[in-house]
Amino acid sequence: MFGGWGLFVGDGFWGMGIHLFFWIVLIALIIYLFRRIGSRILIRRIIEPDQALDVLLGRYACGEIDLKEYQKRKKELLL
Repeated sequence: MFGGWGLFVGDGFWGMGIHLFFWIVLIALIIYLFRRIGSRILIRRIIEPDQALDVLLGRYACGEIDLKEYQKRKKELLL
């Protein structure tokens, strides 16, 4: 009556519903994880160049590098 999978998991309506629910939850979980990981990667790509530019601007402001070096490195960072 209950099949080999336990209560309500068989060939009938309930079995099909539980299996469908399982796959929907699994697919939703995979999509959620990909979006979460993808947003972290995107955030890192947005934040890192800005932080590097801030450091570069600070070095230029302190006189550690000249204008030519500043412009060269800024161009490299923005590529």
